[in-house]
Amino acid sequence: MSAVWRILYGAGLTVGASAALGALLLADLRHQLRRLEFAVFAFLCGSAALSLIVFLLGTVHLVRRGALQALAAVLIAAALWRHRRSRGEALPPLPRLWRWVLAAVLAVYGFQYFFHALAPEVSPDGAAYHLEVVGAYARAKGLIPMPTNMYASLSQGIEMLFLFAYLFGRNSAAAMVHFAYLLALPLLLVSYGRRFGAPAAGAFAAVAVFACPLAGIDGISAYNDIALAAAAFGAFYLFRLWEDSQDARLLAFAGLLAGYCYALKYTGAFVIPLILGWAAWRAGRAWWKALLVAGIPAAAMVLPWLAKNWIWAGNPLAPFFNRWFPNPYVTVSFEIGYRANMAVMQDGSSRWAGLWDALVSGHHSQGAIGPLFILAPLALLALRRSEGRRLFAFALVLLPGYVSNFGARFLLPLLPFVSLAMGMAMQRPAVLLPLLAVAHAVISLPQVLPKYLHPYAWRLDNPPFAAALRRIPEDQFIAMRLPSYPAARKLDAVLPGVQKIFAVSMIPQAYTRHQILVFYQSALGHQLREFLMTATERAEETLLDYRYGFTPVRLKKIRVRQLGPPADGEWSISEMRVWNGGAEVPRQPRWRIDARPNPWDVPNAFDNNLITRWCSREPVKPGMWVEIDFGGVETVDAVGLEAGLWQPVSLRVEGLGESGSWMELANRAEERNVAPQRGRRRAAMAEFKARGVHYLIVDDHENLAEDLHENASYWGITQVFEIGGMRLYRID
Repeated sequence: MSAVWRILYGAGLTVGASAALGALLLADLRHQLRRLEFAVFAFLCGSAALSLIVFLLGTVHLVRRGALQALAAVLIAAALWRHRRSRGEALPPLPRLWRWVLAAVLAVYGFQYFFHALAPEVSPDGAAYHLEVVGAYARAKGLIPMPTNMYASLSQGIEMLFLFAYLFGRNSAAAMVHFAYLLALPLLLVSYGRRFGAPAAGAFAAVAVFACPLAGIDGISAYNDIALAAAAFGAFYLFRLWEDSQDARLLAFAGLLAGYCYALKYTGAFVIPLILGWAAWRAGRAWWKALLVAGIPAAAMVLPWLAKNWIWAGNPLAPFFNRWFPNPYVTVSFEIGYRANMAVMQDGSSRWAGLWDALVSGHHSQGAIGPLFILAPLALLALRRSEGRRLFAFALVLLPGYVSNFGARFLLPLLPFVSLAMGMAMQRPAVLLPLLAVAHAVISLPQVLPKYLHPYAWRLDNPPFAAALRRIPEDQFIAMRLPSYPAARKLDAVLPGVQKIFAVSMIPQAYTRHQILVFYQSALGHQLREFLMTATERAEETLLDYRYGFTPVRLKKIRVRQLGPPADGEWSISEMRVWNGGAEVPRQPRWRIDARPNPWDVPNAFDNNLITRWCSREPVKPGMWVEIDFGGVETVDAVGLEAGLWQPVSLRVEGLGESGSWMELANRAEERNVAPQRGRRRAAMAEFKARGVHYLIVDDHENLAEDLHENASYWGITQVFEIGGMRLYRID
């Protein structure tokens, strides 16, 4: 089977199994749903249920080709048998003009999108963590912990479908699955408009979303934003049908899709309380029944991801809320920095400037949604109608996703609701909406986008027909789009097994079987980067020995406590020692060391290695401490802390005496210089090896690259290969 057919088979089998499962689940609702509605909801609800099934299969490592093919065959056969004689009613027809406009846009854009989706996957996040995680699961035939990649802790509802398709058609098959949601979304919008008496608004919204420049490139990539947009609007649509019919089954499926929103992306979680709260309010005295009907299927989609993270990461909401659930994998400081970085523009511009960039430039926003949405404020006119107020309620609960991240793609889940409201607000004169829709479709064509989008904006180019049909070798096409791709592939060619490799420079993780450690994706990655940076510094220029002396006393425990006010910086200790009579008290096996916060790294302050350090890994606050439990009694007259200069702390040394009472011992330190150290580069590499990391890869343009290359013997590393300016080093 050729590569193209494998891709189409993998994606088709996944989408077909989803639609079949959905058709079986919705079988008893055929009289409630029109033909087009039934088809789209069968895919949406079925894909949610299939995602959960793949998750469950993954927990017992049964994600195998044979098992998935058998599952798909059974589902498709059962759906065909169950519905071989049934046909639902049709929706009210669209006006003729809109039929022509919609058909033209869907045909032109659908044709181009298809070949983009079929081409090799080269999207930034798709070629990185989305498909890196999927590839790791595929090789393991199920779910496995990935503590070195924070993105593996995010809910992975779409990745479960990617995994299904990946086993047959690899990365492009996964992208084709997301493309199916891009096709479903305009059909959903058109159906909604026809069902609720606003066919022009529905058709306009379908064109606005389907031709949106960012929706197009996101939807043909192995991402999840368009899937979230479809699921969120699907939940809203089913909820509206329940409001009119009061059929509890419709509410149950609305709850299912609301839960699927969380499974797709954390920012979709806000749909759940809106659905539950609104259902309880509309149900009146039977509010508790409505909560159960919608809440149970929603919980079925949410709880598996919470449980997975609780078991593997020690934090059900990983990689966030680490202050609530401390763990050794993601630090509080990283989370604070990550949130702050995502919530501002790269160039420091205001949120309003960022919104303008997301509309018409796409430079700093990683893509643009298009100038049409400059008219979005007119959607407020739809608030005069109850239907418009409903749309705005859902748009508002999805807005926090964009508030927390400046990326324009976080606006995509709002677009179906905003576009419909725009359509409802501008239905007069009748010619206005078709003109706007056609203008939007024309200026959003890939051939036109370069005329106004920033050159670096994430967007579609002309369809890569030759690459999609594999007339151009896949490796050649990917290397043109991802310069570090050849290095990723060479890793697989020259290294045995699965190696841990620290990436000083980014490479497309989805295209190698090896475990790539990136500094910002885990506490371990951040620590490894610190080792590299510390190794190039002089200890005597960055550290001091802070000596706290006091009257000799017999102690069971000794503790250094931070008493100063809260501060933005962190508190760290490279080495902690206790003294008596001018001699260091030898460390004993019976000693027990502890710290709050970050007890996991406290051994680094007791290893006689100035490369390593204990660090609070969260902003300084009163009450932090590092402690030694002597496991007996020791006579001590001083505590020494080898630590960095200018730390925002005020420390006090406390001791637990033989009487069992804590006492203050000292709160002022004498500062001494630390002795110069040699061999710090090699010591850093020893720490890499101690953590199972035997390779590092770096681009020649990185600041550290020259030092690694010129001082390889001091580092204790050997170059394995150089390709395209990327160098792989083995730690000797």
